[in-house]
Amino acid sequence: MNQRIWVAAVVAVALSTGCAKADAEKAKLPEAQGSTALGVKAITPSTELDENVTRVTGQVRSKQEATLSAQATGTLFKVNVKVGDRVKKNDTLAVLDTSNVRIGVEQARAAKDMADAALQLATSSLARTRKVAESGGVSASSMDQAEIGQKQAAAQAAQAAAALKMAEENLRDMSILAPFDGVITARMKNVGDTVAMVPPTPVFSIVDDKGLEVRLQVPESVIDKVQLGQLTPGTVNPSGMRFDAKVSNVGAVVDTTSRTVEVLADVTGTTPNPLRPGALVEMDFSKGSNTAGLFLPAQAVTARGQEGFVWVVEDGTVHKRDVRVERVLPGYVRVLQGLSADDRVLADSSLDVKDGSAVRVVQ
Repeated sequence: MNQRIWVAAVVAVALSTGCAKADAEKAKLPEAQGSTALGVKAITPSTELDENVTRVTGQVRSKQEATLSAQATGTLFKVNVKVGDRVKKNDTLAVLDTSNVRIGVEQARAAKDMADAALQLATSSLARTRKVAESGGVSASSMDQAEIGQKQAAAQAAQAAAALKMAEENLRDMSILAPFDGVITARMKNVGDTVAMVPPTPVFSIVDDKGLEVRLQVPESVIDKVQLGQLTPGTVNPSGMRFDAKVSNVGAVVDTTSRTVEVLADVTGTTPNPLRPGALVEMDFSKGSNTAGLFLPAQAVTARGQEGFVWVVEDGTVHKRDVRVERVLPGYVRVLQGLSADDRVLADSSLDVKDGSAVRVVQ
């Protein structure tokens, strides 16, 4: 009986020793250190910049818009258009009372007719005097008088013609004409209202709703992504309607207050619904030049200038990897050397880790 108890005790000790050795070996594996491994967030480099960091808000505006006033002082006699009407260039939008101006035109035309008749008479008289002078029947003084009379008549005729032209111009100034094709967006005066030339009285506002452009104040950090002639997608806010615009002008200076650069882009192509001046839009410059490569949040890289390092996650441990980077946007860097698109790195390079530290990816 005692022998059996002794054998059972030996077996129990052996089993206990074997389990202890197995547990010790298991504890050496990083995966077994779940309770002590540091929980971390790991990310992979992005192959293009997120559109949210290169999206700029702008406003649609017309390339041509104007506030129209009369070129004369008077009373509005007739108004031909209302708000929303589409007009063509040189359409008559309104007319002032032209009664007195028309009388002036008639007077100027009559004065010109008289001056033309006087010039014709003086020219005929000069021709006759020259013919007689050829036979010696006219004195030199008479010849001079005929020539001077013809020149005076010619000057008077020219003066009368200019006066008629001025009177006709005054008559045209009594009409307000459309300077370009567009839509009437405001009418400030009605029939019977008095308008003045100085200071000018606003009567209409007109906008060319076909030739549209987007005006943007692009942050200094994004401006290098904007290139002249670049075709950029845009979205109308809040409808979500999409359109394209081609960059037509990039400002040469940075606003010292807002740290932005003015950019203009011509709206191109057609849209399902009209794109209206004044609409707020968002332009996405993420597909522009200088947006290809591998990108990481700046927090994932410890760098001074272009030289730096990241923590690469491999098989439950982290390893320090030297990289070369360049800053492309606030909060983002482009990896020039040292990483591939498949590498996983710690999202925060400032974590208290060292080469070979065990980690547990938690996201």
